[in-house]
Amino acid sequence: MEYKMIYLIGFMGSGKTTVGAALREQIAANVVDTDQWIEKREGRTVKEIFAEKGEAYFRNLETEALKEIKDNHLIVTTGGGIVSRKENRDLMKDSGKVIYLECQIEELLRRLKDDASRPLLQDQDQEKIVELFYSRKVFYEEADLTIDTTKKGIEEIVSIIDKWLKKF
Repeated sequence: MEYKMIYLIGFMGSGKTTVGAALREQIAANVVDTDQWIEKREGRTVKEIFAEKGEAYFRNLETEALKEIKDNHLIVTTGGGIVSRKENRDLMKDSGKVIYLECQIEELLRRLKDDASRPLLQDQDQEKIVELFYSRKVFYEEADLTIDTTKKGIEEIVSIIDKWLKKF
């Protein structure tokens, strides 16, 4: 195995957390969710961090999380905006394999429409969510592997990842 880390990236609602948990069972590696890592360290939710300290502060915490966890053999499920910083993209590329869980925007909007837990969705109309999606898409596409999750079940996605990882 040439890689240490597996990073799952993608827009909110693309299935990173769910796929990470299923992949853990398949390849027997621990999972770290960057949002949960940050919440534990800060003692408050991502939503509270955004409200109290702002997005820039949160993005700094994401970078710190990547730096701290990069020397382990882990599956890392990331927040949707982690790719907005080049430093974060470089940290992930340099320490592991990056997998983009792509999902069509229409399906993402359907999945996210009633989700009040995501700070960047608060009081946002669909147009702004679509704009955010497309502003990040170019960064997601830098991944080592892209899987369209729109019409795939979890087992199929995990199987694709597992077969791909066995090449290394």
